[in-house]
Amino acid sequence: MLLIKLSIDVTMLVGAIVVAFATGFLFRSAQLKKQKNRVSELEKEMMASHAEILELQQEKLALEKHLKGASNIPVIPITAKESDKLQDKSAGKNK
Repeated sequence: MLLIKLSIDVTMLVGAIVVAFATGFLFRSAQLKKQKNRVSELEKEMMASHAEILELQQEKLALEKHLKGASNIPVIPITAKESDKLQDKSAGKNK
C-alpha cells in the first residue's frame, strides 16, 4: 500500500481559509451593491413613469371638464344632403 505523507502547516491552512473567505465576501458584497443600484435605478424609472401617467390623466380630466363646459357649441353634421347624393349619382352615369 502506498502512503502519501502530507505535511501542512496549520498557520498556512488558516491563512488560506481567511484569504478565501475575504475574497468570497468581497466578491459577494460587490454583487449585492450592483444589484441594489440596479433596483434603485428601476424604482426611479418606475416613479417617473407613474408620475407621467398621473400627469397625463390629470390633463385628460381637465380636457373632459373643459368639453363638458363647452357643450353649448352647436354641432353641424358633416353629411351630404340627399339632393347632392342624387346629383352625384346622375353625374357618374353620364361618364
